[in-house]
Amino acid sequence: MKALYIDCFSGISGDMMVGALIDAGASPEKIERELQKINVSGYEIKCTRVVKEGISSIKFDVILDEEHSHDHDHHHHEHTHHHDGHSHDEHDHHSHEDHHHTNDGNIHHHHDHHHEHGHGHTNHVHHHEHSHDNGHHHHDRGDSHHGHHHNSHDHSHGGHHHHHSRYADIVKLIDNSELTSRVKERSKQIFAPIAKSESKIHNMSIEDVHFHEVGAVDSIVDIIATAIALEELEIERIITSHVPLGSGEIRISHGVYPVPAPATLDMMKNVPIAPSDLPYELTTPTGAGIIVSQSDSFGTMPAMKISSIGYGAGTRNIPGRPNVLRVMVGELLEGNGNEHIVGKQETITILECHMDDMTGEAFGYTMEKLLNEGALDVYYTPISMKKNRPGTLITVLAPEHLEAKLTEILFNETTTLGVRKNTWFRSILDRKITTAETPFGQIRIKQAIRKGEVIREVPEYEDVKKAALKYGVSFQEVYNSALRTIFN
Repeated sequence: MKALYIDCFSGISGDMMVGALIDAGASPEKIERELQKINVSGYEIKCTRVVKEGISSIKFDVILDEEHSHDHDHHHHEHTHHHDGHSHDEHDHHSHEDHHHTNDGNIHHHHDHHHEHGHGHTNHVHHHEHSHDNGHHHHDRGDSHHGHHHNSHDHSHGGHHHHHSRYADIVKLIDNSELTSRVKERSKQIFAPIAKSESKIHNMSIEDVHFHEVGAVDSIVDIIATAIALEELEIERIITSHVPLGSGEIRISHGVYPVPAPATLDMMKNVPIAPSDLPYELTTPTGAGIIVSQSDSFGTMPAMKISSIGYGAGTRNIPGRPNVLRVMVGELLEGNGNEHIVGKQETITILECHMDDMTGEAFGYTMEKLLNEGALDVYYTPISMKKNRPGTLITVLAPEHLEAKLTEILFNETTTLGVRKNTWFRSILDRKITTAETPFGQIRIKQAIRKGEVIREVPEYEDVKKAALKYGVSFQEVYNSALRTIFN
């Protein structure tokens, strides 16, 4: 099974993750092509080889064009963000914690040099409608200048930009794109915990969480580029080291905030945290979102046969410590320490409500609507309520990004006065759909896979039902026919 080990010895941010995956073999050209499938423009991506305390690594930057930067300069949500006594680290731009940075070094200029990081990525510069030779505001990556600017890739996107700042708008942007379904799902998985934590910290609806204009572009590009690279590398399992968050304080328009940022700390609940006394923000909200949504387990590197290694550079130069993220791609080896990996780990939202005054028909309709709108599962439990009234508990298993929509359905379709919510962590087996040729046509077969082996195969209910009705035979006859095809 192809796995990725993420070594966060200096923390993690969105741009560090993309840079590391590119250095490990993901194609910047493919990332560029896929990013053009989303309706976001007014930015340039720059892929540069730099050296951090002796380690050659890839620096991935999202640089906004002058028009977008100008709009941000006059946006009423603009904030100035700095570390007292330090140049600050890579910062993601979420909710009401926007940061404004201006770089005056040679990152503003295009470099057309040969790219030599060993994965066959040739240098390329794409100009669409604007020249980007100077005047850039460099966001999401801090204010320290690079010591090395060579071997770079530049990409410019469009002559205008779009405002996709609300979480609900970003989800719609992803859904309406031509990205593959797996890239869409990974992207939404990463955004979900970020938005959820921001909504909690700022006491607002998750759908109204605001990724202010510049931060929205940076976050969208970093997160979707990460999803694209993970799919290109065909990563099936992700294991992550314990994660250092940093320490100290940051100053934003709200005042002096502690490190880690409140949203980052909220996301990192139940995740092993490595102690760190470095006075910097080492893990950003986007980095935390990637970790909590994509990691299957945490700990030391598992037994694996490594095929490639990548280093993604952060912005700050930390004396005596390479400010890079290291990733390793390879095949997991059975046994020898991998027994702790049991199924894919994921986070889901649990919604619950109960009532004692609904008809059976209303319950049936509500369940059908919840499932049609994306609920993972819905079930009813008989309960005894106050005054000894028999009632029904509705439990909904929901993807995190659908929490608001499914809650709205519960309020609209039931008589409940409140909906409780909780977060569960679950382990799930890998799944695959194949087809079986039967006398009654093709029947889809659901396979459960563990450690690369098929351990269970079940005919798809809807296909069996449709075939039984079409051919006028029993459900069991079609079901058994599909099973015989499987075992033969």
